[in-house]
Formats: sequence, C-alpha cells, structure tokens
Amino acid sequence: SSTQVNLTESDIDRYPHFYVAKLREVMVGPGDVLYLPAWWWHQFEQPFEDTAALNLWSRDRENAPDAHMRDVTVREHVLADRLEESVVQLTGKDAGLVFDALANGESSPHYDAVGQDKLKKARNAMLRAADAWQNEMSQLPGGHPKTKESAVVLVEEHLDRTHRNIIRERDPEKGWHPGISWDLSEIAKLPRELRSRCETASESSPFMSICG
Repeated sequence: SSTQVNLTESDIDRYPHFYVAKLREVMVGPGDVLYLPAWWWHQFEQPFEDTAALNLWSRDRENAPDAHMRDVTVREHVLADRLEESVVQLTGKDAGLVFDALANGESSPHYDAVGQDKLKKARNAMLRAADAWQNEMSQLPGGHPKTKESAVVLVEEHLDRTHRNIIRERDPEKGWHPGISWDLSEIAKLPRELRSRCETASESSPFMSICG
C-alpha cells in the first residue's frame, strides 16, 4: 500500500485528485508503534542515517469480509445496487418507468401504464433485496447502522433519494421544459460546511451552486 505519489514533490498533472487528499503526519520516536490499517496509502521518511524500523504484517482473521466490503459507505452503495438490480431483473427495459411510478405515485405519467400488479411485484422484489442485504451486513464485522431499520424504510429512502421527481413536485401544474428556470435550493440544500464558500450559479448554468 505504499503510495505512488511523492508527497514532497507531488505530480498533480498525473494525479489530479491528490490535491483533495486528506493527509496525516505522524512523528514516530524510539519505542513508538504506528499501526496502519489495511489499504492505507503511506510514505515513510527517515531523515537520520542511524534510523532503523521494523515492519510487522498482520493477516486477516478467518472469514473476514472482502476488502471492498469493509467500508460502511461502500456497504450502503451495495444496498443501492441490489435494490436497483432487483427491479431491473424483474421488469427489464421498463425498470425506469417502474421506478418513476414507485417513487412518484399517481403523479407519475407512467403510473397507470405500469399497473398495480407490476408495481406490487417490483416493490416486493425491492423488499426482498433489502432483507437479504440486511442479513448479509449483520454477519459482517461492524455491520451497518441500517440493519436496524425496516426493509420498508430502506426501500422508501432509496426511492425518495434516487427516483423522486423533485422538479415535477416543485411545480406540478407548470411542469418544466427548456427555457423555464427552476429553484431547487430548498430541496437539495448544500451541506453546512460548503455554504460559506459557495454561491448560487447563474440561470444558464447546469449547476445549482459554484463552490470555490
């Protein structure tokens, strides 16, 4: 896991995302032990010639989860993938219409065309996927906070976050088409830590805010 980027002479052209990396600097003295978790990029510098260091490598415990499943955020991304996949497998190319009808109800233009039977089957498929994800996560070290929530809540949160038509909901009578400006500032608010360094983008911009 030794870093490919030289911290003292960083090649930003080759590694353009490095400038947003969060670095931690640690001074290790005689008798100190520094523990590095698996997969942490690191660089050591030993400025004195009479310096010696000893590395001890630890092994994963038996039945440890795969490396890509050890992060809580990644585990939640897996939930989203499983929920989406459950409907795609059931409805194929109609999945987009089904998701829109599930998330927006009767306000969706596809609600009647999709039909109650297909909507019920799709929702049940998502609930089964959420249950399976919760069972899997509960068996992994560290689990996930959302294993304590009901499958119904997980499905509704996913639909609300990824498929709810916030533009149609904002002004259902007027709707939207090119040339009509919109204001989503009260729907998709910036995180508090960004508000102080961001400003509202112009109406012609494809973005809501421009952050420096």
